[in-house]
Amino acid sequence: MKPAPRIRYRLGRPPDARAIGELARRVTRRWILPGQPLAAAPPLLAGMRAWVIRRKIIAGQRFHLACLDDGRVVGVAAMRDDSHLFQFFVDTRWHGHGIARQLWQRTLRDARQRAGTRHFTLNSSAMAVPVYLHFGFLPSGPLKAKDTGLVVQPMRLDLP
Repeated sequence: MKPAPRIRYRLGRPPDARAIGELARRVTRRWILPGQPLAAAPPLLAGMRAWVIRRKIIAGQRFHLACLDDGRVVGVAAMRDDSHLFQFFVDTRWHGHGIARQLWQRTLRDARQRAGTRHFTLNSSAMAVPVYLHFGFLPSGPLKAKDTGLVVQPMRLDLP
């Protein structure tokens, strides 16, 4: 029997942008876009292009990655301003392996160490709300449609 691959966690670098974008677009098409207005897809997916992600990394936004031994990216958690989680994806084949929890804990710890952050926000897709509730986030308002038409649930986590 072949041993399970080991997952390594690290910060993303500009050369990782293509792999991050591919993962984000694949998971978005599978889990986020169904049930959303058709017009929401192009602007959402455009923000996941490699050059956009590369610029965000260079500008200092933090992309925490979960990678297999062979270097494949299977999870990403991206934080803006050390307080707003704006991308959080785990490859569908790797759901249930604790990757989401590890990524969130690393991202949270990094923001707290870097900026002393105690208040976190995000805009969740309907499918991801249970994951964020499990992490301690609570809805912070009603569902809202962003200017792209994407419907999201604003959520917040306040730590003591």
